[in-house]
Amino acid sequence: MPSRFLRSAAFYFSAFLLVLFASNVSATDSDTLRLDSLKTGLDIQEFWHYHIGDDTSWASPSYDDNSWKPYYFGIEGFKKDSTLKNYFGVIWFRHHMYVDSDVVDLPLALSIHLMGACEVYIDGKLVQKMGVLQIHGKQEQSGFSLKNQPVLLSWAPRSSHLIALRITNFSNQKKIKYISLNSGGRHNFFSAELESGAERIRDLSDNSAQFVIALFSGVFVSLSLFHFMLFLFYRKNRTNLYYSLFTFLIFLIFYGTYQMMQGADLATTMMIMLIAGTAFFLIPLFFIALLYQVFYKRLLVLFWVLLGLLLVSVGFLSIEGAADYGILTMMLFLLTSIVEIIRVYIRAWVKGKDGAGIFMFGLLLPPGGAIVFGLLAALLRSIGYGEPAKFLIDHLGSFAGYSLLLSVSVSMTIYLARDFARMNRKLQKQLHEIKSLFEKTIDQEKEKKSILESQNTELERKVAQRTYEIEQKNRDITDNLNYAKRIQSAILPDIRLIYRALQDSFIIYRPKDIVSGDFYSFSQKDGNVIIAAADCTGHGVTGAFMSMIGSSLLNQIVNERGVTQPARILNYLNTGITEALKQSETEVNDGMDIALCNFDLSDGSVQFAGANRPLWIIRDGELKSVKPDKMAIGGFRAALDPEFSNHQIKIRKGDCIYLFTDGFADQFGGPAGKKMLSKRFRELLISFGDSSMREQEKKLNQFFEQWKGGIEQVDDVLVIGIRI
Repeated sequence: MPSRFLRSAAFYFSAFLLVLFASNVSATDSDTLRLDSLKTGLDIQEFWHYHIGDDTSWASPSYDDNSWKPYYFGIEGFKKDSTLKNYFGVIWFRHHMYVDSDVVDLPLALSIHLMGACEVYIDGKLVQKMGVLQIHGKQEQSGFSLKNQPVLLSWAPRSSHLIALRITNFSNQKKIKYISLNSGGRHNFFSAELESGAERIRDLSDNSAQFVIALFSGVFVSLSLFHFMLFLFYRKNRTNLYYSLFTFLIFLIFYGTYQMMQGADLATTMMIMLIAGTAFFLIPLFFIALLYQVFYKRLLVLFWVLLGLLLVSVGFLSIEGAADYGILTMMLFLLTSIVEIIRVYIRAWVKGKDGAGIFMFGLLLPPGGAIVFGLLAALLRSIGYGEPAKFLIDHLGSFAGYSLLLSVSVSMTIYLARDFARMNRKLQKQLHEIKSLFEKTIDQEKEKKSILESQNTELERKVAQRTYEIEQKNRDITDNLNYAKRIQSAILPDIRLIYRALQDSFIIYRPKDIVSGDFYSFSQKDGNVIIAAADCTGHGVTGAFMSMIGSSLLNQIVNERGVTQPARILNYLNTGITEALKQSETEVNDGMDIALCNFDLSDGSVQFAGANRPLWIIRDGELKSVKPDKMAIGGFRAALDPEFSNHQIKIRKGDCIYLFTDGFADQFGGPAGKKMLSKRFRELLISFGDSSMREQEKKLNQFFEQWKGGIEQVDDVLVIGIRI
């Protein structure tokens, strides 16, 4: 489309004679330049003659052009004259006009807008060159520019004057498709002596627009490179990638505009317009991808639908005769993109998504600022300050456009910077707490070992003193472990929240030592209740470290990332444990077994995923086991079997669901001092099936104490029961 447009307008030329000058006199002849015609506008599309060939004497006013063919610069004239349709070479156009004595010696400025290569002669004198004509071996070059420099001139003291155009049509344009010369608002003669004309000259000579465009190009390319580097260092966060592409596309549009304002040959201009046009239509696509990544953490199906629409429209536009279908498909793409952007904004705001306030502020800033500008201008005008009010109104459009671009980009930059800083602070705090507790415990163990190994022949003499010191150290260790227990208890969910969400339920939590390697997790997200029972490698201090890491990761996955499907939660947890313990780089193979359920409170359905821990369901006195995946979270197999299975379970009212670790069934006791085993635990639960969950909790605790008797508890115990 850009190339077709440029070819059809390759030698587009427009000149309109206008001066902002008050006069009550009207023009009588359409080709006579008077002061009053400068006011009303003189249409010079008619009264032109052309001749194919090249002779510089044809620029002279004295040359007789009566034998030349007449031509009307407009679409109708082009349709009537087929001679120029397939022409290839040099062509001259001449137009005679008459100047009233009031206009003679009046300084004027001529502003010409042209795509193509052309020389403009006034009364035989070359006054402006646009591009390079392909003459005497020179390569033809377009003189196209979005910003033209005015040419200052004045008429000689004579009544008849000549405007001559010398145009080449060689390498860049195989045939003249359409030549137009008409009245246009920015292709004018105007007086340099009048205040309005001088102001117009200053406007055309002002390069501040190029400076602003170049400044914005630098801003957006800097943002693009910066966030692309962030993505390279942390590729899991694709928000930086989509934002980098979004800002790079904006940069292409600004940079292309800057290049066209500087002026370029026709081929380069066509390429710049093609690149900028492509970037324009890709911007909404990547902005939608950016919003999806921020608020959904993934690309929705509609993104691929929009990409398909865009490709289909490009295909139609490249097929001869199918351009209308391409334009229609492109309009559908743009309309759907705008509606989807608004929908995502509104949904994020209503649901209170993280960052929605920042994005909404950025979206509302431009229209809000424009309203403030308008109200302020109206106030200034009402109290007699017309010039400041006019200044505000004149710059209202620029403010709205630039602020829209900047507000979206700045709000995204603020969101990403805040998100990055918040994550760093949180991780640093957690790592500091874990490291501090670990180092303190290790130091105490080393000190205890040193005391025991340093005993020698003087032990008998110092036994009383050493005994006291050891007891004191043991009390310190116990105090620290109790403190660690308080930290661990603080990390665990409030059991009252669980009982409030799942009213007929219980949790039996019996650590073997002061701190436990077993832990339970609970979250409520969008009408879903997610609950898990986990058994970390080891127990005591080592197990407690793992439980704190696991609990923190589960909280991030569910509450911050918004993941609710059990299998996906375990997949993310597996990756998080592997990275946190650097298991790909070290020999640390610690991990955990876990059973995790998602209860949908709206329809009563249950989803389950397990890593070495099953789900038991008791219905009508029969127990059904939902088998887990035979692999743990983390450990040496983490990279071999990374995907967990998701089970959709149909349940009925009255079903009893149990999640548990292996501590209850592994306990030694009973008359023979043997292990309880899963079979006896299963029979025990079936026998309690008619009791309420709180009664089952009481009976299970009593049975465990009776079974254990005087034998030491061998492992941490965790049992969760829920009646639907």
